[in-house]
Amino acid sequence: MLLIAGGEADTQLQRLIARAKARGITMTSLLHSPEDDLDLVWDLETGTLRVGTAEIRATAAFIRQDVFRYLATRKATDQTDARNWKVLFDGWVWSNPDIRLFNREFAMRDAVNKPLALIWARDAGLPIPRTSIHSSKEEARASLARGSVVYKPVAGGDMCRELDMEALGRVPKPHLPRPYIFQERLVAPDLRIFRVGERFYAFEIEADALDYRTVGGAAKIKRVTVPLHLLGPLRKLTNRLGLTYAAADFKASAESDALIFLEVNSNPMFAAFDHASDGALVDGMLDWLTGQ
Repeated sequence: MLLIAGGEADTQLQRLIARAKARGITMTSLLHSPEDDLDLVWDLETGTLRVGTAEIRATAAFIRQDVFRYLATRKATDQTDARNWKVLFDGWVWSNPDIRLFNREFAMRDAVNKPLALIWARDAGLPIPRTSIHSSKEEARASLARGSVVYKPVAGGDMCRELDMEALGRVPKPHLPRPYIFQERLVAPDLRIFRVGERFYAFEIEADALDYRTVGGAAKIKRVTVPLHLLGPLRKLTNRLGLTYAAADFKASAESDALIFLEVNSNPMFAAFDHASDGALVDGMLDWLTGQ
């Protein structure tokens, strides 16, 4: 029995559920939304999880936090609701060690620590961009004087953006309100490599933007052969992080065209990439979850 849980508006889960049904996989879905209450009760004394009077049982599970409703409404309550549902689902699944799920060794970690992942990626043999992490306008100006620079939040949650003097000028104080990751600007192509158990799937992304997520469906995605020189180091990095399901992002060096590691995501979006692989990516996920 496969349990799929998260937000009703999550297109990733919709695609996973549809494919599981098409393959005849025995499945239960627990999807929450403000319009359709999920009458879910977890009794910690007995360990049972039930919807109404029906007990939920699972041998495998896939859980996602719903980010789509908040992105549509920008209401803090939607973000808080999604977070609390995710914590409940995770707690029940993690407390049942016989349930098969991706990234069990990643339990109790909300997300990959981006600075640490860069260090561990370099340790594993992956090249990383020239990087500094700080909140200093003076340091940022000095970086700009040496070449093109991009910046992104240390904790994630926003796009990668190009730095310019105008953006720095909008900050009245000598320091930014929080630290950011500042890196050399890399160039196309964008490459995303998924790890699903011991299978790896690579995709090239073509987009007229620094961060392909800003153009949504306008990005062109095609499945490509996994570069063999990245396979060993990426396996080593994800093993160290405790990830059996993840996606790593790469871009090219403007100086050498070499592929440079950017980051790895422990619960990546996959629907568009599955479409580009004619369903192979989701089939790989379902194969692993069902032990095939």
